[in-house]
Amino acid sequence: MLDRQASTDGPPATDPGGRRITRRSLLASAGLIAGTAVATAAGIDIVRPFGGESTHPTPPPGSPTRGTALASPLPSPPADTAVPTGPTPSPPPPGPRLTFRSRPDLKPPAMLIRTRSAEASSGLLLLTPNNGEAADGPTIYDETGDLVWMHPDSGLHATNLQVIEHQGAPALCWWEGKVNAGIGDGDYVVVDASYKEIHRVTTAGGGADLHEFLVTPEGTALYFVDKAAPPPPGSASPAPEQILDCALVEIDLASGRRLFEWHSVDQIAIDETYIDPPQAGGGAYDYVHANSIDVDHDGTLLVSARNTSAVYKIDRQTGRVVWRLGGRKSDFQMGDQTAFGWQHDVRRQVDGTITIFDDQQPPKLGRGLVLELDEVAMTATFVRSYARPEGLEISSQGNMQVLDNGNVLVGWGSQPVLTEFTSDGRVVFDASLPAGKQSYRDLRVAWSGRPSEPPALALDRVVEVTGSQHRINAYASWNGATEVRSWRLLAGADADTLEAVTEIPRTGFETVISEVVDAAVTFVAVAALDAARTVLGTSDPVAATTA
Repeated sequence: MLDRQASTDGPPATDPGGRRITRRSLLASAGLIAGTAVATAAGIDIVRPFGGESTHPTPPPGSPTRGTALASPLPSPPADTAVPTGPTPSPPPPGPRLTFRSRPDLKPPAMLIRTRSAEASSGLLLLTPNNGEAADGPTIYDETGDLVWMHPDSGLHATNLQVIEHQGAPALCWWEGKVNAGIGDGDYVVVDASYKEIHRVTTAGGGADLHEFLVTPEGTALYFVDKAAPPPPGSASPAPEQILDCALVEIDLASGRRLFEWHSVDQIAIDETYIDPPQAGGGAYDYVHANSIDVDHDGTLLVSARNTSAVYKIDRQTGRVVWRLGGRKSDFQMGDQTAFGWQHDVRRQVDGTITIFDDQQPPKLGRGLVLELDEVAMTATFVRSYARPEGLEISSQGNMQVLDNGNVLVGWGSQPVLTEFTSDGRVVFDASLPAGKQSYRDLRVAWSGRPSEPPALALDRVVEVTGSQHRINAYASWNGATEVRSWRLLAGADADTLEAVTEIPRTGFETVISEVVDAAVTFVAVAALDAARTVLGTSDPVAATTA
């Protein structure tokens, strides 16, 4: 998990009874959702979750290899078909991954679509499965659960995959680095539509934290840098040896020049926290754990702090706290159903409401929360909440995205599940990854990519059909290409004289092309075509070898 420091005390917002929550009990109750339905469709490499051997029918001679290449994603219900959902009582071992003959280095977790309605928004799904651990990395899926793009494993953690505007054009951005007790130390990476790295935000004197990277219309970026510091003067005795200071910085994205800096240690007292200090020698006291930044309508900043269960409005000129929402020192009178705790992803919406992903902590259930604030009367009023009908216990992370059509996408953080609701709360999309594949934030966005690298191609050994004809089984993919609609098979007696043999529609991330060709063919390539049959890219030729 990213938020690893569990509370031994509960905020009144989440635990009116004052019940103490130990780390052991918190983690024990943090169950995970798993995609328990395991498909045996051709093209899915199944990691058997319940033991036993995978069984596949024997294909006819010369047929494309099955079971190791993806011809189609996990089967998804058609639009307007609801699939029963619900938490798994105990998480099974890690579930299936997708594998591809043409890209054996990419093995993303299989996404199971449980509900998909025609009312769901359009757009691709941006996740960081397992937050970049092991073989995972920043990943884009389509609405059917098929892979669109995956960053090959870098050996680093990765979070916060998003689309930003950089130098007037859309770009992908994510954090990558090392994680220690839920705090990040790394860089923010920016790639263009060809997936070439065009910018990297590095921070002198300490790496960027993983939780937030907000790019403004003015071309600035806001993020956190966390460093150990002495406790502030006047802290209650016995004060911890060191506390974790959450520094908020604003930079000019193009030049890296620092424009603004704010330190939690100067504005947030230790007595606002809900967590106990660490044991002696246990590291700096993460009493704030800031995790989101937003620019309010008046130019001030809204900062969410998980471990104080509060939101802070910060003057961008002076750095002073204008007000606190929630927590031990709330400046607002909290109305019925407005109490929240251990929250993430606090945003001011265009209609003036505040949206919050309310983690709550087990055994309470997480939710997306909408509040109306009266900043004159200083009252907070409940507007609406969004929760899966079966409920989910959330131990950390999560986000709530208001989409252009008014729908709301909720990423359930420590639970590897994402759900889209209509504005009035009906579930129109629900998907999950295998157990344990948590994702810090899940977003639905518009994105168009055309990779700089050529399409990938793999071949089975050529099988003789007759003395003058052979069968070619080709596996074609292009990691990150969003405009491919069909593939053209090219073949010839040498690599420089390839001719078109056939064209077939794209069937998924990897498309299988099986064709009988002249026995003189010794080289094969594939060309990716768009909807107008314009060639977008062509693979390198691959030698066709006989069995």
